[in-house]
Amino acid sequence: MNIQFTSAAFLVVIGISPSSPANKFAHSAPADTSIIRNGARHVHEIALTFDACSPGRHPGFDRRVISVLESTQTPATLFLGGLWMIRYPSVTRRLAASPLFEIGNHTYSHPHLSRISAASLLHQIGSVDSIFHSLTGRTMGYFRPPYGELTDSVVNAAASFGLTTVLYDLPSGDPDTTFTAERLVSWVSRKARNGSIIVMHMNGRGWHTAEALPTIIANLRARGFRFVTVGRLQRE
Repeated sequence: MNIQFTSAAFLVVIGISPSSPANKFAHSAPADTSIIRNGARHVHEIALTFDACSPGRHPGFDRRVISVLESTQTPATLFLGGLWMIRYPSVTRRLAASPLFEIGNHTYSHPHLSRISAASLLHQIGSVDSIFHSLTGRTMGYFRPPYGELTDSVVNAAASFGLTTVLYDLPSGDPDTTFTAERLVSWVSRKARNGSIIVMHMNGRGWHTAEALPTIIANLRARGFRFVTVGRLQRE
């Protein structure tokens, strides 16, 4: 049975106060304050990453993106928001169980992290790990800040939960409503290089992502690239 919770009710059920600044999975000190922007430039591999942003109460999900990745057997790192996981608990479990996918943290509600308090920052990151653990029994290793906005406080907050911050060196442009599928294909296929971390979206705001993705994957494989998750990306 697929029980639907409101976001606040779900947090209470799994033992997190909606206003709590931290959770029981937090580490007492930063484990790794590094930031990953790309992989090794001498290795012919790249990482596809997809953000499941969850602003507002009704985050979306373009199931076609996952279908393409599965049908082409393409590994990817998926950064899931807390509200997104609450809305799609069964999908979250399925994605976490797949050997193709690595799951990362994309904050609870996708705010501009530089504009919120320190306590709210910890809650935005920590509650996501707790939600994911409650659904899957697993923990996360990577974190991506909303909008790609980064400060030392954000990196340190993520590290306090044992998370390494992941950015990207190739934005696909898929949230831009003026980008056609053809333009996405051309841009990503031309701009990808050794070690690229490509960011796309799977929350329904990557307007032509699913349409463009099969050709992007085929083109990049034709160029000799091997797809890996961020965790398997070789770095300098």
